[in-house]
Amino acid sequence: MVGRILDWTIDRFGLRPIYDRLLNRRVPRAHWYSGDGSTMLALLGIQVLTGAVLALTYSPAVDSAYASVVYITEEQPLGWFVRGLHYWSGGAVVVMVTFHLFRQILFGGYKSPREGTWIVGVILFFCILFMGYSGYLLRWDERSIHGIRVMLHMLMRVPLVGESLVLIAQGGRDLGPQTLTRLYALHVLLIPLFMFSLVGFHLYLVVIRGTITRAERERPVESAEEQKRLYAEETASSAGGEYFFPVTMIKTGMMATVVLAATLLLTLILGPARLYPEANLIDSSVPAEEWWFWWLSGLIAFLPPSIAPWFIVTLPVATFVLMMALPFLDRSPFRGVRKRPFWAAFVVVTVIVILLLTDYRRRSAFMGWPDLEPPPVPVGMTLPPDAERGRHLFATYGCNSCHPVAGHGRQVAVDFAMLQGQLSHDKIRQYILQPPAGVAMPGYEGRLEESELVALTEFCHLVQTFPRRP
Repeated sequence: MVGRILDWTIDRFGLRPIYDRLLNRRVPRAHWYSGDGSTMLALLGIQVLTGAVLALTYSPAVDSAYASVVYITEEQPLGWFVRGLHYWSGGAVVVMVTFHLFRQILFGGYKSPREGTWIVGVILFFCILFMGYSGYLLRWDERSIHGIRVMLHMLMRVPLVGESLVLIAQGGRDLGPQTLTRLYALHVLLIPLFMFSLVGFHLYLVVIRGTITRAERERPVESAEEQKRLYAEETASSAGGEYFFPVTMIKTGMMATVVLAATLLLTLILGPARLYPEANLIDSSVPAEEWWFWWLSGLIAFLPPSIAPWFIVTLPVATFVLMMALPFLDRSPFRGVRKRPFWAAFVVVTVIVILLLTDYRRRSAFMGWPDLEPPPVPVGMTLPPDAERGRHLFATYGCNSCHPVAGHGRQVAVDFAMLQGQLSHDKIRQYILQPPAGVAMPGYEGRLEESELVALTEFCHLVQTFPRRP
């Protein structure tokens, strides 16, 4: 009975060509852990559903955006759950698309005739990163303002057109209502529509060009024609191929089920992302990005403040260009992990570095956008030469990215002017070289010259005499 109903539905709605081409096709045998593509589709579906529900209540206006998020979280029935599921599934999408990217690099999934599949996938990768970045900006808390200012810093440093890009992003000369409107339009309408078209095209190319087969991994493939022949032979064989529906769908669906269950569990246990104080356009800075960008903040922390602003602009551009060019730069005929030791080592090292930097950022609350402006000096006070040099070094080494001075600057770390008792030169020196255990600050032992250490110590000691800001 069920079979007859299914056959009738397929026939009457003209679904036979779709069924034959998409579902009833031979594909290479798959393992359950190769279901990263299916997992991403499921996660994107959750993103669409939860995002649509959130959009019913969210207000994209500066005077009500934060309040609407608070209402969703605290008062709307199951609002905390919807917002939490949207948050954790968004993070899972970033993780899965990164896993998918590295898996294709390991196996050479970008090689002919799959260059087009790779190129569309790279564009999708950056779209997902932008969605993961722009999502937390819509909360319109102090952290989102910091994130917006980081974006504006990046745009300003684009040669020739930087100022114009900032004006377009802000919607005018100042950060304000137009900025939030543009972010909302990009996050909810423009980028998702663009992504849907890319996802459809990407899936079309996957169906047409297929995925890596065992035969391709075991021997060199010199041309697209040879790959097509190997693919046809393996998928047609009983040992190397299987039907996509239902066999492959069940296998890959297992991975999707595991990831979705983990996402649901995180939502129930941890709930939605933390809300910081409401956005303050005059004086705010909470340098706390989402956890999937922690590795980038950890990397920036090791860079001199004079380099970091340019690095954060050139890194995504250079990465995008190199990824787009990868199919044309890597001309080796080998595919598969065992035949590609360089790329296997590259992926392993990259993953380890990302995890280490992520953990470094997790343990460090000091990360902030580097500020090259030295802290102010109280009116009427003239600093000795060593202390004046230390004031400039305080900015050069990024200390004022977190440490306020007499109440001026980012309120992230200790303000020496606000201490109850004065610290000696020796204690300040030791604190700079090797902070106490549990303090979220990097040690500067081996990173400072003796004269720099003396100057910084003198400035920090003198700051303790600055008038306290009421």
